[in-house]
Amino acid sequence: MNKILINLSSFWFNIKRMLKIAIETDSKLAFWYYFSVGFSAFGYIIVAVLVTKLIDLLTLSQKLPHDLNLAYIILLFLGVRYLLNFVSTFFRYTLGETYCDFLFRYKLQNFISFRFYQKLSTLDVQHLEDPEVLDLIARSKDTMLWRLPDFLRSLNYFFRNLVGVIFSFILLAPFGIQYPIFILLSVVPICIFKIKYGNIQWSLYGSGAPQVRKLWYFVDLLSSRSALRESKIFQSSSALLKKYRETQDYLLELNTRPLRHNLIFSTLLPIIEVITIFLIAKTFLPSVFAGAMTVGSFILLTQLADSLLSQSEGLIFDLSYLYTNNLFIDHYFDVLSLKKLIHQKTNPVVFDSISPPLIEFKNVSFHYPNSEPVLNNVSFTIHPGENVALVGENGAGKSTIIKLLCRFYDVKSGQILINGHDIRDVDLNQWYKFIGTLFQDFVQYHFTIKENIALGNPEKNSEKEIIESAKKSGAYDFIKNLPHGFDTPLGREFKDGHELSGGQWQKLAISRAFYEAPPLLILDEPTSAIDAEAEFEIFNNLEKTYKDKSLILVSHRFSTVRNAQKIIVLEKGKITEIGSHDELLKHKAKYAQMFHTQAVGYQS
Repeated sequence: MNKILINLSSFWFNIKRMLKIAIETDSKLAFWYYFSVGFSAFGYIIVAVLVTKLIDLLTLSQKLPHDLNLAYIILLFLGVRYLLNFVSTFFRYTLGETYCDFLFRYKLQNFISFRFYQKLSTLDVQHLEDPEVLDLIARSKDTMLWRLPDFLRSLNYFFRNLVGVIFSFILLAPFGIQYPIFILLSVVPICIFKIKYGNIQWSLYGSGAPQVRKLWYFVDLLSSRSALRESKIFQSSSALLKKYRETQDYLLELNTRPLRHNLIFSTLLPIIEVITIFLIAKTFLPSVFAGAMTVGSFILLTQLADSLLSQSEGLIFDLSYLYTNNLFIDHYFDVLSLKKLIHQKTNPVVFDSISPPLIEFKNVSFHYPNSEPVLNNVSFTIHPGENVALVGENGAGKSTIIKLLCRFYDVKSGQILINGHDIRDVDLNQWYKFIGTLFQDFVQYHFTIKENIALGNPEKNSEKEIIESAKKSGAYDFIKNLPHGFDTPLGREFKDGHELSGGQWQKLAISRAFYEAPPLLILDEPTSAIDAEAEFEIFNNLEKTYKDKSLILVSHRFSTVRNAQKIIVLEKGKITEIGSHDELLKHKAKYAQMFHTQAVGYQS
């Protein structure tokens, strides 16, 4: 019983939340969307009453064939009947189910998707690295654009059927209150089954969410150019297709099970309807034969009984579909309600100017959720305008230091100081104006080249600086040879898009960094896809541009690392060496070992 009450409470809560979204999307359109179907439901019942009155009047006219007044009344009833039917049809189909439904659904999908992606853009990196949150996002993204609008559409149908049930019950009650009650009781088994069926259908997407995510992963994998190229060489297509088919079969079985139950139920439903109507009709036929009930009243009775039965069943179907969609709606609102993990103080520290900062790591230790320590008692200082490189094997903690400096995570112990202030006390929005980042997995924006570079600083609008940034990164050499220069669209996603090589994309990403020109630039393997000659030129330009600014470089290529003023060597989350390239070579420890190993590889 408690579970049912909790479910009903959640259901009612989601109805209020979805109606709030409907009003926020377009309040006037939402009003007409629901009013049109409610009015049409009422109109059709009045039409049914008018038709029965017409039948009685026509029966009476046979007894009074020369009564002209009666003929005019019949014509009046007939005119009102067709007028009301036209108005009801217009409100239901033309206005409600065509114009309002299409326009409202389109606006609703835009509103829902914009709010969803707006929320994703504000999520902390911790959320985006949490498998449970990623599953929740996947479940919501896969269903939100049809489940949420369908919820409001079902609510629309529910409202229409509710109006029909209420008026049918009221008009049927004078024939005997037991008859409408009997009809309503006959649909109770339907209600029970639909609630059960709704739970089964939800389990397909709820418990099977990781498999749904895996299915979409296989779709992307089996259609991407890089994966298709690799699978040809490794001849791995059969193995991937086998995994894809296994995932398909698993989800198909989950989906088929509830459909078998529904097939049996759908067969029994029409039988229940016929039996119910026949039992009621049989009760009143003797009165019709005896003349105690007019033909029109009998037809009205059967029409109202049929209307009450069909609309009650429609009400149950709408309710069950609302209940099913309700379970999916939770996913969407669960994403929107994800709480901030990185908190900012009410009155954060705001610096007077945006200039190269003094950065101090003091006894910093850190571990990711449910994992072993990644950093252990790490301390170092980066002075304003200093060029620093982080060196170490994979898993040494280099990327974690960058994430902490970007405040994607907070330290578990110790402090990170920015100009003497704990980074947790600093205004985060202002801090992001201090830093620019170029990660190894940078984004390839399928926009024009000009738009790609301008994303480095959207608030700036300088075509001169865009060109200068491209020259510094070495991208200008290939841009000038493209058909439309800086206005050339990139990527194969859209028509006439030009595809770049890996090195060209990386140069374009470096152009963004030059265009932003932040006081502190963080580069994570920035030239991994670029040849040595181009790399040398880029770093010469970086040294000129960042002569009075701070630069943090993460790289495995010692040709880029050796020019740093300070090199920090990490091993298993601890700093083992700090110094310049020459100092560390003299030290003859881990750095010297890694450098000579790489140098031997080049020499051989």
